[in-house]
Amino acid sequence: MKLPSLKFEETKVTDLEVFANPTDIRFDIHAFMEYARSHEIKRGHRDNLVPAGHQQRLAKLLSHPLSESDMDEDKCFPWIDHVDQICLALKFVRYDTKGVYAGYSSSEPSFPDNFMAVEEQAYGRFVELPLQAQEERLLDVHMAYGGCGNEFFGLGTLTRLDGFDGRGSACGVLPTIPFPSVRRRLLQLLAECPSGIWFSTSSLIEHLQRHDPWFLIPKEIPAPVRKSAMSGGRYGNFVEGKRGDWSNRIPISDKDPEGFAKVEGRYLERFLEGIPLVLGYTEVAYVKRKTETPIEPSRGLLPAFRVTERLRRAMHKEIAAPKVTVLPNFEVHIESLFFPAETERQLRPLGDLVQRGIATVFKLTRPKVAAALAGNSKTDAIATLKLLSGRDLPANVEQELSDWAGHSEKFILYEGFGLLEGRREAAHLEQFIQEAISPDFAIVCQTEALYHYLEAAEQVPVKVRHRDKALAAPEQVRSRLAPAASARRAIIKKPLQIKRSVETTLWFANAEAHAAFCKLLLDAKCVVPTDPLAMTVSYPGRAEPLIKEFLKKLNQAYVVTIQDIET
Repeated sequence: MKLPSLKFEETKVTDLEVFANPTDIRFDIHAFMEYARSHEIKRGHRDNLVPAGHQQRLAKLLSHPLSESDMDEDKCFPWIDHVDQICLALKFVRYDTKGVYAGYSSSEPSFPDNFMAVEEQAYGRFVELPLQAQEERLLDVHMAYGGCGNEFFGLGTLTRLDGFDGRGSACGVLPTIPFPSVRRRLLQLLAECPSGIWFSTSSLIEHLQRHDPWFLIPKEIPAPVRKSAMSGGRYGNFVEGKRGDWSNRIPISDKDPEGFAKVEGRYLERFLEGIPLVLGYTEVAYVKRKTETPIEPSRGLLPAFRVTERLRRAMHKEIAAPKVTVLPNFEVHIESLFFPAETERQLRPLGDLVQRGIATVFKLTRPKVAAALAGNSKTDAIATLKLLSGRDLPANVEQELSDWAGHSEKFILYEGFGLLEGRREAAHLEQFIQEAISPDFAIVCQTEALYHYLEAAEQVPVKVRHRDKALAAPEQVRSRLAPAASARRAIIKKPLQIKRSVETTLWFANAEAHAAFCKLLLDAKCVVPTDPLAMTVSYPGRAEPLIKEFLKKLNQAYVVTIQDIET
């Protein structure tokens, strides 16, 4: 939804408390699923929640490890409960949600022997979807998921503001409000805002009051609403009053000149710190305060917000596939604003994770590549990396991967079996062979009987005792297991000159700032590689003075901070 005159008022957050969701729900969903796969989770008998012991272990595996400060009064992690509910809504897991009543006097259901089961097929189909399709499914679930019903009364996972009194909310106009479509409509509006710029919440409220005053409560009240339920007016469901004074609370009047700000305005404040904050679409700024506001529910405590690049790409359907680059130093770089679960799944068996973020880095290692090939002979590391990156690999990387593949040709010998090496065409040894590995290797049983049989056949066998962790090489006998003797020769060292250049890459978190910086480069006729999709600028060392000068100019419009990333 693009409304006319979309010009929100920019604001400063110097004296405000800025909050951005430190966790990534996309990563945490997959971390939760990996944990559920490897652990048998029996849910709480009374509350049907993930037990505290499992929550403590899960808290260390998430994108932002949780601590005691993230617990609620029941010593549980609301964020883990939310991830659990989203996995259930996506049908990745299943468990009993209805429960049973222990007897006639039971007022609440119980959940005896309620074990969580993983729906592998549903989860696998989700992981194989493009990132845009995954985000749309995640967004659909959140649009319908209202926690306790809606932002007016229910406290979200990251919510700080208090809600309206919910008494009487089952009647009146409130039950007819289509909250899922309202949320999506607001997200479409916010997606038109430039990312990374702080706007005042009051200007958002004023914009909607002027251009779309019926975005929440329709102008024409739906027919099913009884006239008797509307005795308090359009805002009859919403009551405010002096905090702590339950005797002096009255519904907000339709004729109140501030009625829109008191109802729709409060909803917008709570919406900004709700689903968009959970999904990483917004960041918010709160008023620093030590005491509660005199009016309940609070109002005006979230005076500023800004949207992120994630929101724009998600709503405009511009989420691109992860950009994978294999470097000559055996690092694999993945550039993606959204967690690339499938890409990481394919790279995890081949290397070690170095860093995770918008730019995720894996380091290919010989032991992991060899182990992956040994575990599955059909694994092709070279083909996998070429498919992910969409280009040929550096020559040295491809050659090394081919060499590493040789380390995967392993087999296991068990107690009571032996390894026979040598040509066996004329020996008639079929009765002893358990498994033929190659023309000159075979796994055999009845090793003592085989040894005597070969002696009787004048084959001159040699008996070798192998170690537990490695095969022993026989001495003074030609064998494929014996190390090849390397001929010593004089090495004449030749002079070799190698030139090296160092390149620096800047990652911008703001598309507008990236565009402004690129314009400065263009005006100065400084030609360096830029990527508008990944919002990066790469430059050699000789361009460092000019880049620093442009960063100082950028500092006039932004508070520029540079964080060095170890690669």
